[in-house]
Amino acid sequence: MIVRRLASLTLGVLMSIAAGGATAASLEIFHADSLAGPMRGLKSAFETKQAGITVNLTSATSKQLAERILAGERCDVFASSAPSVIENDLMTPASHAPVAAWLAVFSANEMVVVTRSGNPRRIARMADLAALDLRLARVTGDKDLATQRSIDFIGRALKLEGADPGLAQKILQKAPADPTRPVPVPAVIDAVKSGAADAGVVYLSAAVAAQDGVAVIRFPAEVNMSEVIRNAATVPATAQNAAMAEAFVKFLLSAEGREILERTGQPPIVPPALIGAVPDAVR
Repeated sequence: MIVRRLASLTLGVLMSIAAGGATAASLEIFHADSLAGPMRGLKSAFETKQAGITVNLTSATSKQLAERILAGERCDVFASSAPSVIENDLMTPASHAPVAAWLAVFSANEMVVVTRSGNPRRIARMADLAALDLRLARVTGDKDLATQRSIDFIGRALKLEGADPGLAQKILQKAPADPTRPVPVPAVIDAVKSGAADAGVVYLSAAVAAQDGVAVIRFPAEVNMSEVIRNAATVPATAQNAAMAEAFVKFLLSAEGREILERTGQPPIVPPALIGAVPDAVR
C-alpha cells in the first residue's frame, strides 16, 4: 500500500515538473540547524562538480522541517539530526500518506560545552557551569531534539564527575525554557560569541562551524551522547529534482563527502546505514 501511494505521489510530481513546476538548475535542501557547517561545505563542493546547479539551503529543527515538507513546501533533500524524524514523520506518518520510502544514516555528532575563545572562565568540567555568576545558553524548544539531548548530556557528565545530582537542575535553571521563545542551536553559539553568555551547551558541529569565535570543551564518549546522535538523509517523494537530489546524497556518502563531514565535526558512518527502498543511484 505504501509503495502504491508513493508511486502515485511521485507520478503526480513528475506531471507537475513536466508542466513547468520545477527548475532543473536548482536543488532545495532542508537540513537540521546542527548540520549548517557540513551542508555549506557539501553545497560548495557539489556545485563545483555539477556545473549549472544552484544548491539552496534551508535550516531549522528537524521536526519543523518535516512539518514543512508535509505541508507541501518544496524539498529535494532532507537531512535530519535523527533518523526517527524521517521514519516516523515521513515514512510512516500517522495522519498523512507517506512522503519518503528510504533513508541513509550518514554521520554522528556529539554534545559539547562552548565558551569564548581562550576559555576565560577556565571551564574544565560540567560542574563548573554551576558557578553562581556564570551565564549559560542552551537549546530550548519542544520541537528541537537538542533540548533533551542537552539535558541528558549535562546529567550524564555530572554523574561521571561524581557531582551532587542537584547540580543538574541548578545548571538548567540558568537558562530556563520559555515555550514562547525557543532558543535554537545558532542562537546558543551567537550568545557565547557576543558575550551574552559565558558558556553554552551545543553540538560539536555547530561549535566547529563557529570557527574562531569559541573554545570547545569535549567530554568522554560515555557521556557526550555520540552513541545516539545520528544524522540521516532522504529524498522525499515530492522532490522536484529527484535525480539530482539522489546524486547529492550519493556525493554525501562518497569519500569526498565523508572528508567534508569529518572536517566539520560530523564523523561519518562507514558504511552508511541504508534503510528502506534506497534507490540504486544512491547506493
